[in-house]
Amino acid sequence: MKSWPPADRHVEPRAALDYLDGTLEPSRRHEVEAHLGAPCPACRERVRELGALIHHMRLDRVPPVPAALHARALAVFAGREHLAPARAALRQVARLLFDSWATPLPAAARRAVGEARLLRFELAGGTLELECETESAGLSTLRGRLTIEDAPLHRVVVTLGAETRAAWADADGSFALERIPAGEARIRIEGPGDPIQIPPVTLSIPL
Repeated sequence: MKSWPPADRHVEPRAALDYLDGTLEPSRRHEVEAHLGAPCPACRERVRELGALIHHMRLDRVPPVPAALHARALAVFAGREHLAPARAALRQVARLLFDSWATPLPAAARRAVGEARLLRFELAGGTLELECETESAGLSTLRGRLTIEDAPLHRVVVTLGAETRAAWADADGSFALERIPAGEARIRIEGPGDPIQIPPVTLSIPL
């Protein structure tokens, strides 16, 4: 019976991939291993390079989303029933913990953030940090971090007059909205639970 691959032939790429994936039938797997142990430097290097390539490709794969998180994510996009007056009263209101306009930062911290206004709010089960910075006349940038369970399932909605802007929190709860009209903004956090209302925030630096 002829060996596979023959001693004078190298391992083909397809066979090397099947070997690395563990899908090569046992008899052929033993023959590939015997060929590599002959030794055959060329085939050893080929298998090593293919193994490194497969490893890097697998690192790029997104891990499966946990079933509980998947269900909560779908619930965010599901149509919500209109809130009855009694239900609407259950909206949470954040509590202001810190405002750099009211409590100026130390000189070192002020140099780090410039003229930005820093705010920190207490939420039910978390916090919201905001940084308001004037870009140019009449425009502001709002950056922040939402520290709350399942932060990526929440979005920050900012309303100024008739204009509404929104941003989803990323994996660590950070978000940013640029070129927002300066003025008094109404901010709320929307997610799987009840909306969280933030006290009005002025998005401009006082002259």
